[in-house]
Amino acid sequence: MNEVTIILILGFLSIMQSIFGVGLLLFGTPSFILMGFNFNETLTMLLPLSISISFLQVLKSNENIANFKINFNFYCIPFLITASFLVLKYENIINFKLLICVLLILTSVISLKKKKFKNIKLITVKYQKLIHSLIGLIHGMTNMGGGFLSIFSFIINNNQKYKSRKCIAYSYLIMGIFQYIVLLFLFRENLNFQRLYLVAMSIFIFFISQFIFKNISEKKFSRNISLISLVYGLYILYSLIIN
Repeated sequence: MNEVTIILILGFLSIMQSIFGVGLLLFGTPSFILMGFNFNETLTMLLPLSISISFLQVLKSNENIANFKINFNFYCIPFLITASFLVLKYENIINFKLLICVLLILTSVISLKKKKFKNIKLITVKYQKLIHSLIGLIHGMTNMGGGFLSIFSFIINNNQKYKSRKCIAYSYLIMGIFQYIVLLFLFRENLNFQRLYLVAMSIFIFFISQFIFKNISEKKFSRNISLISLVYGLYILYSLIIN
């Protein structure tokens, strides 16, 4: 694939992640898999940029998410590591396109229609530990835990965009670090690090995107990412059907 095209895609997704807290992994994973990259190649491209932006988002935020960190670290990370190891080890037998398609559509529909799911907030608050574990499992298997993470963060933080984004950013930062460790452990001799220079691009994009973040409403913040997820999920489903 043309290197300029890859850079443009990564640049656009870096803008999304800088604004919404998700984007590089949520949309970058299906994008590059549809383009013919395998799962470990996709992770190698996306994780350094995602880690960099997430680190800056956590660093620049003054929101207190101490309770979230405790539950996340204890319940999410073990499932993430286990799932990441197994999936990267046996990725040739997994249909990533179908898994990603289903997860994108499911999370976007739940997010857009969550008011109709009357018990979703009660369930989310009551079973936070279980949800952390499921997010780790889903993200480790497909890189697509961001959709559920966004819904979960907005619900437990009552749609406060600053606190929600810090929870999302912290989660992506920690998950990204552990995924990268697993990736290095399994494929360190075959990984291509030529695009690491794009980390500088993602950092630059983060700082120029903050004006947009500050001026977008909480409602639009969560709704926009869900609409994009739904459209993208339907597009992947369509591509699977016609092929």
